[in-house]
Amino acid sequence: MTTTLQKIIKIRQPQLQYTIMKEIAHRLSPRYFSDKKIPKNHLNIIFEAARWTPSGRNHQPWYFYYAQKGNSSYQKLFSTLNEKNQSWAKTAPLLILACSQTHNEKGENPFAFYDLGAAVLSLVLQAQSLGYYSRQMGLFDKEKVKKIFHLLPNFEPFIIIAVGKIGDYKNAPPEIVEMDLDPRPRKIDIYKEI
Repeated sequence: MTTTLQKIIKIRQPQLQYTIMKEIAHRLSPRYFSDKKIPKNHLNIIFEAARWTPSGRNHQPWYFYYAQKGNSSYQKLFSTLNEKNQSWAKTAPLLILACSQTHNEKGENPFAFYDLGAAVLSLVLQAQSLGYYSRQMGLFDKEKVKKIFHLLPNFEPFIIIAVGKIGDYKNAPPEIVEMDLDPRPRKIDIYKEI
Protein backbone atom coordinates (compact mmCIF):
# COMPACT_ATOMS: atom_id res chain seq x y z
CA MET A 1 0.00 0.00 0.00
CA THR A 2 1.36 3.41 -0.98
CA THR A 3 1.38 6.03 1.76
CA THR A 4 0.61 9.70 1.19
CA LEU A 5 4.27 10.54 1.84
CA GLN A 6 5.40 8.00 -0.79
CA LYS A 7 2.97 9.58 -3.27
CA ILE A 8 4.31 13.07 -2.49
CA ILE A 9 7.91 11.95 -2.90
CA LYS A 10 7.09 10.18 -6.17
CA ILE A 11 5.22 13.12 -7.67
CA ARG A 12 7.96 15.53 -6.57
CA GLN A 13 10.78 13.33 -7.91
CA PRO A 14 12.50 15.35 -10.62
CA GLN A 15 12.67 14.06 -14.17
CA LEU A 16 16.40 14.59 -14.61
CA GLN A 17 18.04 15.04 -17.99
CA TYR A 18 21.48 14.47 -16.42
CA THR A 19 22.71 12.92 -13.19
CA ILE A 20 23.23 15.51 -10.45
CA MET A 21 24.23 15.27 -6.78
CA LYS A 22 21.61 13.51 -4.66
CA GLU A 23 21.00 16.41 -2.24
CA ILE A 24 19.80 18.53 -5.17
CA ALA A 25 18.02 15.73 -7.03
CA HIS A 26 16.11 14.61 -3.94
CA ARG A 27 15.55 18.02 -2.38
CA LEU A 28 12.01 18.33 -1.10
CA SER A 29 10.31 21.29 0.57
CA PRO A 30 7.53 19.70 2.62
CA ARG A 31 4.76 21.51 4.43
CA TYR A 32 4.39 18.91 7.17
CA PHE A 33 7.08 18.19 9.74
CA SER A 34 7.66 15.78 12.60
CA ASP A 35 7.92 17.47 16.00
CA LYS A 36 11.31 15.81 16.63
CA LYS A 37 13.81 18.45 17.79
CA ILE A 38 17.08 18.98 15.97
CA PRO A 39 20.04 18.24 18.25
CA LYS A 40 22.59 20.99 18.90
CA ASN A 41 25.41 19.12 17.14
CA HIS A 42 23.31 18.95 13.94
CA LEU A 43 22.45 22.65 14.23
CA ASN A 44 26.18 23.40 14.47
CA ILE A 45 26.87 21.37 11.32
CA ILE A 46 24.03 23.05 9.41
CA PHE A 47 25.28 26.55 10.28
CA GLU A 48 28.90 25.58 9.62
CA ALA A 49 27.92 24.75 6.03
CA ALA A 50 26.42 28.24 5.67
CA ARG A 51 29.51 29.80 7.24
CA TRP A 52 31.77 28.32 4.55
CA THR A 53 29.72 29.58 1.61
CA PRO A 54 31.68 31.70 -0.88
CA SER A 55 30.80 35.40 -0.95
CA GLY A 56 31.69 38.54 -2.89
CA ARG A 57 34.93 40.03 -1.55
CA ASN A 58 34.64 37.46 1.27
CA HIS A 59 32.28 39.81 3.17
CA GLN A 60 30.08 36.91 4.31
CA PRO A 61 27.06 39.25 4.57
CA TRP A 62 24.67 36.81 6.23
CA TYR A 63 23.42 36.28 9.72
CA PHE A 64 21.03 33.65 11.01
CA TYR A 65 18.77 33.69 14.06
CA TYR A 66 17.09 30.45 15.03
CA ALA A 67 14.34 29.42 17.42
CA GLN A 68 13.30 25.94 18.46
CA LYS A 69 9.64 25.13 18.98
CA GLY A 70 8.56 25.51 22.57
CA ASN A 71 10.33 28.77 23.39
CA SER A 72 9.00 32.32 23.29
CA SER A 73 11.32 33.36 20.45
CA TYR A 74 9.79 30.66 18.24
CA GLN A 75 6.31 32.03 18.92
CA LYS A 76 7.47 35.58 18.22
CA LEU A 77 9.09 34.62 14.91
CA PHE A 78 6.11 32.44 13.99
CA SER A 79 3.76 35.39 14.64
CA THR A 80 5.43 37.35 11.82
CA LEU A 81 4.47 34.76 9.15
CA ASN A 82 1.46 35.37 6.95
CA GLU A 83 -1.63 33.24 7.62
CA LYS A 84 -1.03 30.75 4.79
CA ASN A 85 2.51 30.00 5.96
CA GLN A 86 1.35 29.75 9.58
CA SER A 87 -1.15 27.06 8.54
CA TRP A 88 1.65 24.59 7.85
CA ALA A 89 4.80 26.05 9.48
CA LYS A 90 3.35 25.38 12.92
CA THR A 91 4.56 21.78 12.63
CA ALA A 92 8.23 22.72 12.07
CA PRO A 93 10.44 22.19 15.13
CA LEU A 94 12.88 24.89 14.00
CA LEU A 95 12.51 28.29 12.38
CA ILE A 96 15.53 30.14 11.03
CA LEU A 97 15.51 33.83 10.18
CA ALA A 98 18.05 34.59 7.43
CA CYS A 99 19.26 38.18 7.33
CA SER A 100 21.44 39.99 4.85
CA GLN A 101 24.00 42.50 6.07
CA THR A 102 23.40 45.14 3.40
CA HIS A 103 26.28 47.42 4.41
CA ASN A 104 29.18 47.59 6.82
CA GLU A 105 32.04 49.96 7.66
CA LYS A 106 33.30 49.58 4.06
CA GLY A 107 29.99 50.76 2.60
CA GLU A 108 27.04 49.19 0.81
CA ASN A 109 27.34 45.60 -0.39
CA PRO A 110 25.66 45.16 -3.79
CA PHE A 111 26.12 41.37 -3.56
CA ALA A 112 24.60 40.91 -0.09
CA PHE A 113 21.33 39.25 -1.12
CA TYR A 114 23.01 37.05 -3.73
CA ASP A 115 25.49 35.89 -1.10
CA LEU A 116 22.74 35.29 1.45
CA GLY A 117 20.90 33.10 -1.08
CA ALA A 118 24.04 31.04 -1.58
CA ALA A 119 24.47 30.63 2.20
CA VAL A 120 20.83 29.57 2.57
CA LEU A 121 21.28 26.97 -0.16
CA SER A 122 24.38 25.60 1.62
CA LEU A 123 22.38 25.44 4.85
CA VAL A 124 19.40 23.70 3.19
CA LEU A 125 21.54 21.12 1.37
CA GLN A 126 23.56 20.38 4.52
CA ALA A 127 20.37 19.95 6.53
CA GLN A 128 19.02 17.56 3.91
CA SER A 129 22.21 15.51 3.99
CA LEU A 130 21.54 15.03 7.73
CA GLY A 131 17.95 13.93 7.07
CA TYR A 132 16.18 17.26 7.69
CA TYR A 133 13.96 19.02 5.21
CA SER A 134 13.50 22.74 4.74
CA ARG A 135 10.89 25.06 3.33
CA GLN A 136 11.69 28.73 2.76
CA MET A 137 9.17 31.52 3.28
CA GLY A 138 9.41 35.08 2.05
CA LEU A 139 5.96 36.20 3.16
CA PHE A 140 6.37 37.56 6.67
CA ASP A 141 6.25 40.95 8.38
CA LYS A 142 9.83 42.17 8.09
CA GLU A 143 9.22 45.37 10.04
CA LYS A 144 7.71 43.38 12.91
CA VAL A 145 10.76 41.06 12.91
CA LYS A 146 13.10 44.07 13.09
CA LYS A 147 11.24 45.46 16.10
CA ILE A 148 10.77 42.19 17.98
CA PHE A 149 14.39 41.07 17.67
CA HIS A 150 16.00 44.55 17.73
CA LEU A 151 17.93 43.91 14.53
CA LEU A 152 20.79 46.21 13.65
CA PRO A 153 19.88 48.78 10.98
CA ASN A 154 22.14 47.10 8.41
CA PHE A 155 20.57 43.63 8.94
CA GLU A 156 17.73 43.07 6.50
CA PRO A 157 15.48 40.10 7.34
CA PHE A 158 14.93 38.30 4.06
CA ILE A 159 13.67 34.76 4.49
CA ILE A 160 12.39 32.42 7.20
CA ILE A 161 13.25 28.74 6.85
CA ALA A 162 11.22 25.95 8.46
CA VAL A 163 13.43 22.92 9.18
CA GLY A 164 12.77 19.45 10.54
CA LYS A 165 12.27 15.79 9.84
CA ILE A 166 9.45 15.16 7.41
CA GLY A 167 6.18 14.38 9.17
CA ASP A 168 3.70 11.54 8.79
CA TYR A 169 1.27 12.88 6.20
CA LYS A 170 -1.54 10.61 7.38
CA ASN A 171 -1.93 13.17 10.19
CA ALA A 172 -1.65 16.22 7.92
CA PRO A 173 -4.67 18.40 7.12
CA PRO A 174 -6.13 17.63 3.66
CA GLU A 175 -5.26 21.09 2.29
CA ILE A 176 -1.57 20.54 3.16
CA VAL A 177 -1.60 17.11 1.49
CA GLU A 178 -3.23 18.62 -1.60
CA MET A 179 -0.59 21.37 -1.84
CA ASP A 180 2.26 18.90 -1.46
CA LEU A 181 0.81 16.53 -4.07
CA ASP A 182 1.11 19.30 -6.65
CA PRO A 183 4.08 18.41 -8.92
CA ARG A 184 7.02 20.79 -9.18
CA PRO A 185 7.70 21.13 -12.90
CA ARG A 186 10.91 22.75 -14.08
CA LYS A 187 11.69 24.65 -17.24
CA ILE A 188 13.75 22.59 -19.66
CA ASP A 189 15.53 25.21 -21.74
CA ILE A 190 17.42 27.41 -19.25
CA TYR A 191 20.85 27.79 -20.83
CA LYS A 192 22.50 28.41 -24.18
CA GLU A 193 26.06 28.73 -25.42
CA ILE A 194 26.99 32.22 -26.58
